[in-house]
Order: sequence, then C-alpha cells, then structure tokens
Amino acid sequence: MRQTKWTPGGVWHWLGTVVLGAAGLAGAGGVLADELLERTQALQRQGAFEEAFAMLDAQEPVRAGDLAFDQAIAALAETMGLYTRALLAWERVLQLRPDDLQAQDAQARLLQILGDGHGLQALPEAVRQRSVAVDAARSIDQHLYSYDRPGYGGRSTLYGSVDFGVGRDSNVNAGLDSGMVPPQWPGLPAWTVDPEARERASNHVSLALNLRGRHVLTPQWSMVGGLHLAGRHYSAAAERLEPSEADGHLGLALRSNRHEWIVTARGIHEARDGSQVRGSVGVQGEWVYRMDGLRQWGGFIQSLDMRYPGQRVRDVRRTVAGLSHALVLRNGSIVYLAGHAGEEAPRLAAATDLGHRLAGVRLGGQWMLDPRWAAFGSIDVERRRFGAVDPFFSRQRKDTQWRLVLGLSWIPAPGWRITPQVEWTEVDSSVPIFPYQRKQVSLTVRREF
Repeated sequence: MRQTKWTPGGVWHWLGTVVLGAAGLAGAGGVLADELLERTQALQRQGAFEEAFAMLDAQEPVRAGDLAFDQAIAALAETMGLYTRALLAWERVLQLRPDDLQAQDAQARLLQILGDGHGLQALPEAVRQRSVAVDAARSIDQHLYSYDRPGYGGRSTLYGSVDFGVGRDSNVNAGLDSGMVPPQWPGLPAWTVDPEARERASNHVSLALNLRGRHVLTPQWSMVGGLHLAGRHYSAAAERLEPSEADGHLGLALRSNRHEWIVTARGIHEARDGSQVRGSVGVQGEWVYRMDGLRQWGGFIQSLDMRYPGQRVRDVRRTVAGLSHALVLRNGSIVYLAGHAGEEAPRLAAATDLGHRLAGVRLGGQWMLDPRWAAFGSIDVERRRFGAVDPFFSRQRKDTQWRLVLGLSWIPAPGWRITPQVEWTEVDSSVPIFPYQRKQVSLTVRREF
C-alpha cells in the first residue's frame, strides 16, 4: 500500500479541496432548491395547483424558515383557500423579516378571512390602517347588513347613522309618461288619463336615521333589532306627494358555529304628506351561514299583512322567500347574487285581480378603488303576474320591473361617508296605465356613530 507523505503544502492543498468540495455541494443544494420553486411555479402557470402544493408540502418540514420557500408556499396555500396554512407560512416570513409589507398585509388579510378579530386588534396600527379596505367593504350597508359593529368581539353592540341627501327625481309619483297617448281598443269605452296620474318631477331634500343593535344574552342567544326613519321634502309642485317611512323590527337570534338563525317581528308605517297610505305588520325569519371571512350565504322568509287605510279592497298578505350569496374579494371588493319569489294574496276573495305572484333576481357589487373610494352598482329585475283579468281593460296584468343603480362611496374621514348615486327604474306592463320610467340622482352625506 502506498504511504502518503504529509507536507505543509500538501495539507493546505487537501484543506482547500475539502472546502471547495463542500461549497460545491452547498451550491448544488441551492440549485436543487431553486429548481423546486421553479418547477412549482411552472405547474401553477399550467393550472396544476394541487400538484405544486403537494411538492412544497413534502418539503415544508425540511425547508420551513427558508424565506423564498415560505413566501412560495404561503402564496399558493392562500390561492387554494388553505388560509390557516398560508397564515402560518407568512408568520414565519415575518419572524425573519418583521418589516416585510407584503407579509404584514397578507397576515391582516388572512386574519380577516378567518374571522380572528382579536388577532387583527393585536396588529400594529399602521398595518390595520392599510387593511381598512376589507373592513370598509364588509361594513358598506348598501350590500351586507349586520347587527354588529366591526371588531365588536362578541359583546352587545349598538350603532347607527344619520343621512342627509339632496337630489332630483324625474317621476315622484311613478306616473305615466307625460307624452303617452292612451291606446283605444275596440270594445272598450273611450278613456283618458287623469293629469294627476302623469309623471311629475321635483328636486328633493331627504333625511334618514338608521339604528341596528344586538344585546347578548348568552354566547349563543341574543336580542336583535333595528329602526329606520326617513322622510323626503319635494318642491311646491309635488309637496302633496312627500313620502315618510318608519320601519322597525325586534327579535331573537341564535348562533351555532358558522350558522345564525334570526326571527323578528316587524312593523312598517308609510305616509304621503303626513297621512298614512299603507301599514304592514308581520314576522321575518333569516338564516346566515358564514363560510369564512370572505363568503356568506343567506336566506329569508317574510310574511306581512299590508293594509291600505280607506282602500280595504287593496289589503293583501305578502309572503316572500329568498336566497343570497356574497363574496368579498381579497382587495375588499364585494360581489353578491340574490333571488326571491312569493305572492301578494288579497284579503278579499273578489279582489283577485289585485293580487299577484312575483319572482326576482339581483346582481351587484362594489369595487374598491383605494381604501377610501369605491364604485358600486346593482341590477335587478322582478316579474309580477296578477291573479285575474283587469276588470276595465279585459286583459290579465303582467308587469316586469328593471332597476339599475350606479354610484361612488367616499370615506373622507372615519365615521363619514359621501355617496353620489344614480338610479334608473323602468316598469313594463300589459295594462297601459301602469308602465312608467323613473330616474333619480342624489348626493348623500352619512355620519355614522
């Protein structure tokens, strides 16, 4: 066997070889690691998210704490809806880089998705301020209604708002087009339209008060209620048509995990020029299923007795049920879809022509432009089929109503909201005295408290 002769130069040569070899192995490991991330990114571009996640998941016990790896698995886990896994990975990123803005914002977003209010409150103020888009979107009551203040933490809560608005209404009385010529049909006596039934336009000033709250009785049971008071002042030409409304409800709510069931008694008083034109009393049941902080299903069924003072022939029982789904996107925007169906059954058997069956659908949403500005809109349609032939026009009445709403929401300061809005309504009817068009333009300033 050959004997190795050790010399000082040979020792240094051997040590250099070992060091270079170790560095080469480390470099090869880095290349392999980079190849893993590149491979999973390529799979994601191909839509193979599950395969990509399986590859990262297998390496997490070994590579957890590697900045690039944690960022990759966190982003992929959130894309796949694995919010808890994503949150854990972003928290590891923050342990290495506490000032990483992407990781901070992701942590706030995921805590919001998971409904962890206490975790959100523990975040630095600057981080919570940047995540206001999600909070603002979820509290916009044009879309999602809640009895709870954001961050209420399971306690009793009461909140409200005062709205002051100005605007113009092209058809305050939902009347016929002023230029429409009444059609004359064979077999019918000649008829004309009362000038009072023609459309009438007016500027207006409006004021409204809204209150909603929850009183917690036990961790599962609570009392809930709400009150809405509103009035509108028209110019002199339409002041006899000035509407006012009082709408209140009170009831019990039961929470069980992600489900909530609510039953309330409701009363509504509607008036024109200070005189009641309709009163409604009844009950309403609601179901809410919060899948997570971003997705929510809802359903309702309502039964109301609607009475018309001085016109008892118009009294009906209105029964309507509906289902809705709302989705909050990761930038705080909202998309929702709702449908409903029911009927208004006359109290008098001889008034079947005044009762109808109805069905409708609504699609809407709100897009966050930045944390304080959002654009919103909705479109809905409702079809109504009446129960008998109209006694004068000798034809069955069928109505189709379209409604489009577009607007902006601006939050200039906490507790304040300014909302310019345009609303179009059009009703088409088989009976010629019921079609109308209406456009409303308004600017509303809201103070929340």
